[in-house]
Amino acid sequence: MIGVAAVMLISDSADAQPAPVGEDLPQVRVTAPKRQAKKRTVHRAPVHAAPAPVVTAAPSNVQVNPIVGDAHGVTGYQAPAQAGMARLPVPLANTPQTVNVVTQQVIQEQRLLTMEDALRTVPGITFSAGEGGFQGDTPIVRGFAARGDMFRDGLSDPGWYTRDMFSSDRVEVYKGPSGFAFGRGSTGAAINTVSKVPQATTFVNGTVSGVSNGGYRADVDANGTQGNLSGRIAAMYQDLPVQSRDNVLTRRWGVAPSVKAEFTPDTRGIFSYVYQGEDGVPDYGHPYLPPPVYSSTTGARTNAGYFGNGAATPPIPVPRQVFYGVVGGPLADRQVTNTHIATARFEHDFDDGLKITNATRYVSVDRMSRPTAPRSLGNANSSFVFPQPASGPAIAAPPPGYPVELMTIGRQHFETLTDNTLFINQTDLTGKFHTGSLEHTFTLGAVAWQQTRNQVRANYCVPTNLACRVNAFAPGDITYPGPNTGFGLPNHTITTNYAVYGSDQVKINEYFELLGSIRYDDFRTTYTNLAAVPPASQRLNRADQMVAWRVGGVFHPTHNSNIYAAYGVSNNPAAEFDVLSDAGNNAANSLLAPERNTTIEVGTKVDVLNGRLTLSGAVFRIEKTNLRIPIDPATNAALVLGGLARVDGVEVGAAGKLTDKWGLFAGYSYLHSQIVNTTDLAQLGNQLPQTPPHNFTLWTTYELTPLWTVGGGAAYAARTFANIQNTNYVPNYWKLDLMTSYKVTKDSMLQLNIYNLTNELYYAQYYAGQAVPAAGRTAMLTYRYSFVPPPPVQDYPVKAAHYMGR
Repeated sequence: MIGVAAVMLISDSADAQPAPVGEDLPQVRVTAPKRQAKKRTVHRAPVHAAPAPVVTAAPSNVQVNPIVGDAHGVTGYQAPAQAGMARLPVPLANTPQTVNVVTQQVIQEQRLLTMEDALRTVPGITFSAGEGGFQGDTPIVRGFAARGDMFRDGLSDPGWYTRDMFSSDRVEVYKGPSGFAFGRGSTGAAINTVSKVPQATTFVNGTVSGVSNGGYRADVDANGTQGNLSGRIAAMYQDLPVQSRDNVLTRRWGVAPSVKAEFTPDTRGIFSYVYQGEDGVPDYGHPYLPPPVYSSTTGARTNAGYFGNGAATPPIPVPRQVFYGVVGGPLADRQVTNTHIATARFEHDFDDGLKITNATRYVSVDRMSRPTAPRSLGNANSSFVFPQPASGPAIAAPPPGYPVELMTIGRQHFETLTDNTLFINQTDLTGKFHTGSLEHTFTLGAVAWQQTRNQVRANYCVPTNLACRVNAFAPGDITYPGPNTGFGLPNHTITTNYAVYGSDQVKINEYFELLGSIRYDDFRTTYTNLAAVPPASQRLNRADQMVAWRVGGVFHPTHNSNIYAAYGVSNNPAAEFDVLSDAGNNAANSLLAPERNTTIEVGTKVDVLNGRLTLSGAVFRIEKTNLRIPIDPATNAALVLGGLARVDGVEVGAAGKLTDKWGLFAGYSYLHSQIVNTTDLAQLGNQLPQTPPHNFTLWTTYELTPLWTVGGGAAYAARTFANIQNTNYVPNYWKLDLMTSYKVTKDSMLQLNIYNLTNELYYAQYYAGQAVPAAGRTAMLTYRYSFVPPPPVQDYPVKAAHYMGR
């Protein structure tokens, strides 16, 4: 009789040397029986069967099921290569820019549910609050808006929705010069979400979570293979209220099936679809205390603000749970989103190392958002609205320090319907070739896409309507929605873009690499706004031909380290965010050429501790060299491309393991931002809004035993201005999280996460209009189960051994 046992063995150096795709499943290690020496005897020996194989025990650092890894073979916190983007074929260690990768293990250990949650683990990123027509994910990276720089598997991912992580393996943040690879924008960074795609393995992962304030979430991720086909499906449902925020909740559901077909050993196709739905209550948070006012023409202070001394003001100090939205009736605050993403990708490998990839995608995002924005703080009877205007007749203002308990606030209640579509096709040819002793790693590509956006809006409550005003400290009954006057006239946008690009990274020898990249975009927008007056303003057009490029070099002092330098150029067209205007003072003015950005970055990346830990560091400068500024700030009638905004920064990071049992994922950024040149003297010399000077993130775990892991995280952000006048701000904060997990069986795990342990009041999103308080202390208990079928049993032939004595 033969006994066979299997245990899952994951190498303690998996961070540094990830297994190929499909190899992060349990592996069998069987030690064959040793032949025992026998002494001759004079009697007949009985027949014996061979002893059972000896099972090698798992060392103390072995991770048992459920597996933690992504579809690209990465376990742990290190990611040696990008995923899902053929046009960036060089390993991340040799890529001359800062690239932060939030891996699947970070996502699972912190139970990160959205892309915004994932990006909070990366330094130098903040998030704008909902404003007007803009909702969904709105990251600010290194001081510059990135809501137009969102990608999925290297293809543009537009649409105003909250990107859930149920269908994603990881998030990649490409800081530094990236316009050559991603096109328009990419000023501070481009953000790429990597989809869950089929693997050549079979597994079922299920996760159920319960939250301390009564919410729950369930996920499933299953993969299987049959012949030359493999398939994967991920699904999710959640109903989660926000701790310490009255009436705010999110219900979200989704399904993401995908199929991979191996047509031949060299040709394959991947077909995927993602559906995500959402029904919840939008949170527009709290306004700021009345700020001081400064003259745009002289820079002199014209209003001392709430504190009476010109000091910038924080959000209004009301209880964190205060909610100003409409909570009842047919026009209650609500947002409903339906997102569809269908993708077909074909790949072919040529014999000479070339690879061609063609991807086609269709995206449709339908969004209804009916929020209430807090506006126009006033005195007790709403006869005065703060602050006193910078010009015009004087108003008898309440004294500085007017009691917040007596203030009133106006509620701007409106509804916006937005339908967004994208059709895109992209082709990449990648490979290597030699010219003499030089090795070239190159990419040639082309992309064509058309994007549409239809939007219509209805206004129900305006802040000056006394029926729409409530006490700011204790709003009480806030069910009045305002009159339903119906929707206004719609607006419609059609944007097309055609681009070609190429890059070449040349390895001169084992020490030096040089690179160059260039991209040309033909970007055209037609914007129709039927509400515009006069009729001649209802249809606007803009066409921009933009060139983005990057040059750089990489020096390898040792085989596991590099020092790099890169310089790049990118562009921000007037229609970057899908609107145009004929108003001279509008940043989307159809007469304005694109803003131009230059980025220089010098940094280093090194693997230490036998490759277990990756350290990185960079210094950089980003300049918007033709910032849109007013020609005459006194009239503010027209803008011109004549300003300069600059961010000088430092970023350092660490990802991997300090020991076999101790993991680390951490980063720090220092950002010195400044409006260097502008005609608006109320802004000259100011910091860029939503750009914290200091930002620190940390996540670390330690295996106390093979079954029990503990971990924790911290995040810090310095006091940060919320508007370009630097007259209101959000305070600095520290946030602490804890985690512990226990492997109940080899197939299941119980995990407890405690978020915001100290119940810190800080603001998760903010901009000039309002700041949104983050959730209070929250506990989440998660049970994770993973089924992986055992590998086939290997038969060992058994022979009887006969020993005969004389």
